[in-house]
Amino acid sequence: MLRLFVCLLTVLTTCTSQAALTVDGYRQMQEKHGKDNEVLEIQVGMYVDGLLDGLFMVSRDLPEDKRGWCVPDSEEITLELALELFKRELKIRNAEYTEFSELGIQVPFSLVMVDALQRNYPCK
Repeated sequence: MLRLFVCLLTVLTTCTSQAALTVDGYRQMQEKHGKDNEVLEIQVGMYVDGLLDGLFMVSRDLPEDKRGWCVPDSEEITLELALELFKRELKIRNAEYTEFSELGIQVPFSLVMVDALQRNYPCK
C-alpha cells in the first residue's frame, strides 16, 4: 500500500505540474546561482513548506497502520527541520539520484521529502 501511495504521489506530481521542482532542477539552479544563494534557499523553503502542507494533509486521513511516516505528537516539523531533513536525504541518496539522472529519470522533491520523513520518522 505504501509503495502504491509513493508511486501515485510521484506520478501525480510529475504529470500534473510542470513547475514541480526536481533534484536535477535544484542542482542546476545551485550551479547557476551558487550553492549558498539566499534567494534560491528562500524559494526552495517556500516550495518545501507547501509540499509539507500537502503531504501532511494527505497522510492525516490514512489509518496509522497505512502511514509511511509517524511524527510523534511531541515533535513539530518546522520549516527549518524539514529543510535539514530534505538536504540530509539528498546527501544520503546522492549516488542513487545521480544514477537516476543519468538514466533520464527526474526525481521530484516530493519523493525526496517522503523518503526523508520515512527514514527519520518510521512507524513502529
